[in-house]
Formats: sequence, structure tokens, C-alpha cells
Amino acid sequence: MPINERRKQEKDEMRRNILSVAKGIAAKDGWQNVTIRKICGEICYSAPVIYEYFEGKEQILQAIRMEGIGEIHELFLKVDHKYFQPEKRLLEYGLAWWNFAKRNAELYQVMYNLQGAVCSMGDSQPNTTILDHYHQAFSAINRKAQASEKYRWELCDNFIAIIHGFISLRMVNKIRSGIPNEDQVFANAIQRFIYIINDSNADICQKEN
Repeated sequence: MPINERRKQEKDEMRRNILSVAKGIAAKDGWQNVTIRKICGEICYSAPVIYEYFEGKEQILQAIRMEGIGEIHELFLKVDHKYFQPEKRLLEYGLAWWNFAKRNAELYQVMYNLQGAVCSMGDSQPNTTILDHYHQAFSAINRKAQASEKYRWELCDNFIAIIHGFISLRMVNKIRSGIPNEDQVFANAIQRFIYIINDSNADICQKEN
């Protein structure tokens, strides 16, 4: 292997190691306790080595945030490849977020400035990569959403509030129906929202009345 390529691999590995150590410290002690000094202690390098890769803690958090955004984007692409009904896609988008947050709590906290993982959102705000998925699905099942960008944004706000509201409740153990039921309670909430905004269901209700 050429020397330049080997050095690049070594640098990439070190960068991944720094991010992994930061997430490990956060899982144990919380993001507010993640410091350059602690990271150095874990990887047995001095601070100048860390600063070769990141200017400081905020840049580490930004890199972790981008990692999370990339993972969510891949999950959404898999949903689009597997499912073609917009209603099913919306449900699966919600479940993707739900399960991602359960598996990657520390990553999710960084993505939304939670639990002391505070840094500037900049241009890496999670929603910027995924809103198109929501807009397309809303437009496919709701005529008003298809015609009105303002209404699509309103539906996005509603959908996001349901998804991330439930995730926040779960993180602080405030889902009143209990942990054994939390997955179904979340899925039910998403399905109710989809049912309400779906024009075909609205047409059925009008005919029945």
C-alpha cells in the first residue's frame, strides 16, 4: 500500500476513534462532561493531537451530528426503495427516527442539542436532508398539500412534533402508557396523523355523513 494512502487510512481511523470515544464518554457521563482532556485520557494522546483533527468540542459535535444525518438519510432511502405507498413511507419514516433514537441515544442528542450536547446547528440541521421526503408523501395523499407549500410546511411541523415529541418523552420516561407499550403507542400516533390528513379517508367520512 502506498505511504500516502496508508497515512490517510491512519488519519481516518484516528478521527473515527476520537468521535467514538466522545460518544462513549457521553453515554457514561453525559455530553456536558465530554471534554478534550477526557478524550485525550481515553485515547492516550495529548491535546495537540486532537486539535490536528478538530478545533474543539464543537467541531467534534458537528462531525457527530453529520454522522447521524447521514445514517438517517440512508434509512430514508431504504424506506423509499422498499415501500411505494406514501402512507406506508410516512409511517416508516417515523419508525426509522424512533428506532434510530433508541439505538443511538447519544447520536440523537447531538443532532438536536439535547442533554448538554450544545453546538451551533449551522447548515447541518437534520431536517434539511429529509424534509423533501415528507413533502413528497404529503403531496401524494393530500390535495391541499400538493397545491400549497405553506400547508406542506404546516404538515411537516405537525409530523415532526409527533415524532420528536414522543422521542423526547421516551428519553425522560414520560410515556404514561408504559414502556412495554411505547412502540405501539408511537406507531398509533403516527398512523392517526396519516389517517387524518389522507384525502381518501376524508372523502369516505364525507360520504358517510
